[in-house]
Amino acid sequence: MKIEMSSICFQQDKILPKIKRCRDTIESNGFEFGIQLHNSVTNDLYDKIKGLDVPFTIHAPVLSDYFINLANNDFQTALASFQNTAHVMQSLKCTTALFHGFFMTSKPIKNDPTNYNKVLREAIDNKYRLNNTRVMDPKFLETEEFKKCQHTVKTHMKQFREQYPSYTLCMENDFPGIGNGNQTPEHMIYLDCPIWLDTGHLWASAILNKFDFYQGLESVCKNCQVIGVHLNTNRTPLNWNLQYPDGDTHSHFSKKYDMNMDKIISILKKNHINHFTIEIIDGDEDDINFFY
Repeated sequence: MKIEMSSICFQQDKILPKIKRCRDTIESNGFEFGIQLHNSVTNDLYDKIKGLDVPFTIHAPVLSDYFINLANNDFQTALASFQNTAHVMQSLKCTTALFHGFFMTSKPIKNDPTNYNKVLREAIDNKYRLNNTRVMDPKFLETEEFKKCQHTVKTHMKQFREQYPSYTLCMENDFPGIGNGNQTPEHMIYLDCPIWLDTGHLWASAILNKFDFYQGLESVCKNCQVIGVHLNTNRTPLNWNLQYPDGDTHSHFSKKYDMNMDKIISILKKNHINHFTIEIIDGDEDDINFFY
C-alpha cells in the first residue's frame, strides 16, 4: 500500500523536516511513502522537494498557465496545457497524473488555485449557477448541452491517453461547482478511463445531487478503474446551505462531522484500493495515524 502526502500538506517554512516526519510515520507502519504535486505547487516549493528520493505522482497541470479542459472542442489546446506537466513527469521519472478535465466552457481557465472561484466565474457562464451560489445547478446535468460536452470529454480522454501511452492518466471527479462535469458515480463510469477518486468531492456531490454517498463510493470502486484516492474530511454538513466556507474544505481527518471517515476508509480497503493521497491543507502525522 502506498500513502502519499499532497504538496498542499506543506504550507510552512520547515517543509523538509515535516516530510521526513511523515515519511518515517508511514514507512514505520510498513507502507510506501510518496508525494503528489498539487496543481497549486509553486516553483519555490517544487525546487525544494524535486530532488528528494521519493516516488511522485502529479495532480496536473503543474507549473502551467491554464487548466486542462477536455470539454473544449479544440483538443490541441488541451494537449498544450499538459506540456509543462509532461516535462515535470519526465524530470521526476513519474508515470501517473490525474486532473480535472471537464469544464463547460470554451474559454481558457487560468491555473490560479489561489483565485479558483474568480477564474471559474470569468470563464464559465452564470447560467449554470444554482441560486447565485458557486455550485452547479443539477438540472444542467440532464441537458443535451451537458451530454454533448460529456461525450467530447470521453472522446478526448481516449485520445489524450493514446498520446501518452507510457503514462497512467486519470480523471478526477469534480466538486459540484459551476460548470464542473464529473460529479456522480455514473459520470465516472461513463468515461471508461482510469479514475482518481476524491472522497470529499463525492461527498459534496452526493448532498447536492441527492444520492447515497456510501453506495456511490461502493459503485465507483466496483465499476471504475480506480488508480488512487484523495482522502480528506469534508466538514460540509448533510444540510449544506451551499454557502462558504462549507463545500470543498479539504480538512483534517475528524470524527466530528457528518462524513464518516472510518466507514469510508473501511469501504476503500475492502475494495482493495491500495494507493491513497492525503490531500489535506497542512496535513500532518496526526492525519496519517488516523488513517491506520
